[in-house]
Formats: sequence, structure tokens, C-alpha cells
Amino acid sequence: MTKTLALKTVVSNIFVFASIFFLFFFPFLVFADESAATENKGGLVYECDGKPGECDFDDLIAAIQKAVNWGTTLAISFSVVVIAYAGFKIMVYADSPGERTKAKEMLKKVAIGIAVILGAWLIVNLITSSLLKDELKDIF
Repeated sequence: MTKTLALKTVVSNIFVFASIFFLFFFPFLVFADESAATENKGGLVYECDGKPGECDFDDLIAAIQKAVNWGTTLAISFSVVVIAYAGFKIMVYADSPGERTKAKEMLKKVAIGIAVILGAWLIVNLITSSLLKDELKDIF
């Protein structure tokens, strides 16, 4: 009985460490393309097309859109790790109905969170893309 508990603790600790490790190094793997970084497409930093200090409304909207896209990518990546952890808990604690119920609740909360994240991304993306259209530039 204690050997299985100790094994579960060790496996759980290894899984948490691996999840944290990949969470921190995942963005480096995603933005590893040097051409994307030089074309102002990689990372979170946004630079205006003109000279520094000469940013206009379109640059502000593009920076907001880039930050939201980056945050959405990070949140979805983190939710994948949580889904894997919940699945891991379901497999490890198959004999404990209470732990399985907690893991299922975790999966439900993550699914709701993903729906909220994607909904917020869709709303922000629609608003910012409509503000960047040429027809609306004379309004501002």
C-alpha cells in the first residue's frame, strides 16, 4: 500500500516538473524561426513601421491584436498541460472515485476556460481587424 502511494507521489512529481519545464520552454520552441523574429512576427514585442515615436492608431490596434494572439497561444498551451494532468490523475487514481470526480471537474473547468478564451479572442480579433480596414480610417 505504501509502495504504490510512494510511486504515485514520485510519478506525480515528475509529471509536474516536466509540465513546468515544457511550459517555460514551449514559447522558445514556437518562436524559434529567426525570419519570423526579424519580420516582426515572433514574440510579444511590437515595433511601429515608421520611426520610433511616430506610432499611429493602426500601430496601437496591431499591438493589441498581437498581444491578444500571444496571450491566447500561451493560455491554450497551458490548458493542454492541465488537460494532460487531469487525464494523468484519472489514470493514476482509477480506484478512488473522489479523485476521479475532482479530475473530471478539472476537465470541465478547463473546457469552459478554453471556450471563454477562444470567445474573447474571437471578439477582440473581429474588433481589431475591422478597425484596421481602410474604409474605417477616415472616421478616426
